[in-house]
Amino acid sequence: MKPIAFTISLGAVAAGLLLAGCSKHQESQASTGNTATADSPSAVASADSAEMKIKWPIGKKYAMQMDLAQTVTTKVPNLPEPVKQLVNMTQGFDISAVKELPNGGRELDLEFKGLTITVHQGENQVMSFDSAQSAAQDADNPIAPLLHKMIGAHIRYLTDADGKVEKVEGTDELLNRIGYNPKSQTHAMFKQMFGEDTLRQYGSFGEMMPNRVVKVGDGWVVKREFPTAAGNLAVDMKFTFKGWEQQGNHKCARIETHGSMSSASGSSAGGSNVRIDDGKTSGTIWFDPDLGMVVSQDMQQNMTLKVLAGGQTLTPKLDQKIHMAMVDSGTGL
Repeated sequence: MKPIAFTISLGAVAAGLLLAGCSKHQESQASTGNTATADSPSAVASADSAEMKIKWPIGKKYAMQMDLAQTVTTKVPNLPEPVKQLVNMTQGFDISAVKELPNGGRELDLEFKGLTITVHQGENQVMSFDSAQSAAQDADNPIAPLLHKMIGAHIRYLTDADGKVEKVEGTDELLNRIGYNPKSQTHAMFKQMFGEDTLRQYGSFGEMMPNRVVKVGDGWVVKREFPTAAGNLAVDMKFTFKGWEQQGNHKCARIETHGSMSSASGSSAGGSNVRIDDGKTSGTIWFDPDLGMVVSQDMQQNMTLKVLAGGQTLTPKLDQKIHMAMVDSGTGL
C-alpha cells in the first residue's frame, strides 16, 4: 500500500494547490496594473472591473465537487518499461459560513459528503473505493473502513476578515472518529492523506484572492510556502483577470493563472526524501463577484520528482488535472 499512499498523498497536495492554501506567515502578494482599493467609491463590479473577494454570507451553503486525474510514470531499475500508475479521485463536500467572528472573519463548517478512488498500476486495478457502496465490499481494502468513517465528518475553520484561515478545528475529532491507532500503518497513511495541513486547504478559498477591485487585464502575484503530505512546497503564481464569461447562471470573472512549484528546505514525507525538480502549474478560475465565490476551476500540474527511498533514487514524472465546481448553493445548515 505504500506506493498507493504516496500517490494519493500527492493528490491531497493537488487539492491544496488547487485551493491555493498556504502558511500565512510566509505569504507575500504583489499587484500589477492600476486597480482601485476595496474601500474606494469605485469598488463595485462593472464592465471592466470586479471586486475579487470571497464573501461567505452567513447561512449560505455551497456543495462542491473535486475531480482529480493523476498519472505517475516511474522508471524503475532493472525493469524494461516504466511503471505507470493512474489515480482517479472524486470528492464531494459542503462548506458554509455559520457565524461572523469579532475580527470580521467567519467560522466555516465543512462536511465530507462522498469519495471515490481508483488506482491502477499498469493494466491492473490495485485499489477501488466508493463511499456510496456497502462496506461489505471493502474486505480487501484495509483503508476503506477509515474512508467510510470520514463521510459525514465535520471540519471547522476560523478565518480573518480577508478569508484567510487562521485556525483549523476538528482534526482530532476526525482521528477519533476512525479510531486512530498510531501503531497502524494504515492509520498512519490516513493521517498523512488527511492531516491538518491538507485539511486546511479545503477552507482556503480566500487565499488566492487579492481582496480588492481588479480591472480586466490586470493581475496579482502570490508567493507562498506551505507544508503538505509530500513535504514543504513553495508556490509562485500569477493571476490575471482576462474578462467576463458566463458559467451556467453565473456571470463570472475569468481568471487565468500560471506559475511554478518547487521544494522548500526540509521537504520530506512518509520517511522518504522528496524534491520537485521541475514543477509547473496553470489553469483557469471562474469567480462570481456578486456571489463572492469560485464557481469552477480547471488546473493542470506537471512535475518531476526526485524520491530517495530504500537506498534508491527514483524520478517519477507526475501529471495531473483537477476540476472543481460548485454543484449547488443554497441556505440551511
